[in-house]
Amino acid sequence: MGIRHTEEAKRLDTIHFSSIPWYNFTGLTHARHFQFKDSIPKISFGKYSKKEGKLNLPIAINLHHGLADGYHIGQYLEEFQKLLNA
Repeated sequence: MGIRHTEEAKRLDTIHFSSIPWYNFTGLTHARHFQFKDSIPKISFGKYSKKEGKLNLPIAINLHHGLADGYHIGQYLEEFQKLLNA
């Protein structure tokens, strides 16, 4: 179905996830329209690669510091890693 520009897409209780499986990246930014109040977290995944027998998956996380901080991002990434390991 994909992202649609509807009233539902403007909800504040969402997280925007995206994937760019063709590219490996070390950083990623998201376009913003600063006249629109936006504190929705944006999480993007890139192309995974294998190095020294380990899989690597680039993840970019953009969110407003008033919503969460590094501690919360760390909790998310730890849980995500546990799920990948399972």
